Order: sequence, then C-alpha cells, then structure tokens
Amino acid sequence: MKSYWGIFKMEFKGELQYRAKALSGIATQLFWGLLQICLYTAFLNSGSVDGFSISQMVSYIWLGQAFFALRYVTMPKRVGKEIVNGNVCYKFVRPINIYNQWYVEGIGQKFAATLLRFSPIIVIGFLLPGNLSLSLPVSVGAFFLFLFGLILGLLMSHAFAMLAVYLTFKTLSEKGSIGIVSAIVNMFGGLFIPLPLLPQALQDVLKYLPFSFITDLPLRIYIGNVGVVDGLVLMAIGVVWLIAIIAIGKLLIGGALKKTVVQGG
Repeated sequence: MKSYWGIFKMEFKGELQYRAKALSGIATQLFWGLLQICLYTAFLNSGSVDGFSISQMVSYIWLGQAFFALRYVTMPKRVGKEIVNGNVCYKFVRPINIYNQWYVEGIGQKFAATLLRFSPIIVIGFLLPGNLSLSLPVSVGAFFLFLFGLILGLLMSHAFAMLAVYLTFKTLSEKGSIGIVSAIVNMFGGLFIPLPLLPQALQDVLKYLPFSFITDLPLRIYIGNVGVVDGLVLMAIGVVWLIAIIAIGKLLIGGALKKTVVQGG
C-alpha cells in the first residue's frame, strides 16, 4: 500500500502543475454549462419532465461541469504510448502489480485535475442570477451520499478506462480504444444528455447499469430527483459493479501482459 500511496502522490502533484490547462478547462466548462442550460431550458419550457424541473436541471448541469474531470473516462497519461512503443516492458521488472499501478496513477491525475477546476465553477454557479443559479442540496443526508457517489464515480470511471488499456494492447490504437469506451460510458452515463430527459423505459434499464453511477446517480441524489433510501440501494449495486469491472479488467490485462511481445533491441 505504501508504494501505491507514493504513486498516487507523485501523479497528484504532477497534475497540479498544469494550472494553465485547468484555467482553460474552467472556461470551457462554464461556456458548455451555460450552453446546455439554455438548450435544456427551452426543452423544459413546460416546467418539468417526469418530475425533473428546470431548477434541478440547472444544478445537474453545473455539478456535472464542476466535476467533469472526475467523471470523464480517460486513460492514465503515458500508458497508451508505453504500450504502443514497447516501453511497457520496463513495468515488468517492478515488484508491484501493473494494473494497480496504472489504476492508482489515473486516480491521482483525475483527482488533482478536479481539485483545480471544481471550486470556481461551483462558486460562479451559486452567484449566477435566477434560473441560472446552482441550488443547495436537498438535505444533509443527500449531500453526504452525493459525496460518496462522487468517489464511487471516480473509481468506476477509471475502472472503465482500464478496459480501454486492455483494448490498446489488442489494437495498438490508444485514441481508438479510449474513444470507443468513453463514447459508450459517457453517452449512457448522463455526460452528454441528462438521463432524466430520456424515455422512462430506457431510464429503468440504465439506472441499474454501471454507467449511471459515474455521473447521473450522484447528481440526481444531490438535487432530490432520487431519494436517499433509493440512492443507498443503488449505490450498493454500484459497488458490486465496481468490484466486477475491476476484476474483469485485471483478468483481461493480466492475460494481455502474458502474451505481450516487444520487438527491438
């Protein structure tokens, strides 16, 4: 555990150096948040869709943009290039599990990127006037469950990212692998379209799939669209999904590492 904690701190501190990148990310998230709010306000001009009100939608959007770096599925830096150019062979001589190392590296990077970005967006969201403003959580219990959901979403998003690492071993295409995985996860997880705006039959299926635990569920608990009791049940399902996806990822990457052939000298 000490080795993994050291890796986490190293990646965390390294990511904190990218302040200019964080500033551009904040500007992008603010612009994209306002754009989405305007779009979905026009869509919700009747007041609400299946109990999802304009006020809830606005908070859903702002929270999603504030924690964008936490939930967007990306591979750890350098991993894709290491696989493609063969430098992954140097990982074999280290006395730690390669999957765990890459997983912790990615968590450290995403956590640092989120710390640099989320607070300005939250503050601006609260200060905006009228229907553009971020609301407070519906209850203290909902807020703490929302925080737990953010942690679960972070772990889940990177578990999916590790599946993209496996695909990179098979295809030697970093961009293609992460593009496929992120498109599926982000589409069905609420990153592009809030899940409450989808047909109810589709919502009933997606809420039990692992994608919703990354983005949708924590945000809906915060705004009160999902109750605390129901949220606890769904979070328990999410923990089971997380364990299963990590186990699958370890098996796949472990098998890929055994078959890895590095050419050159």
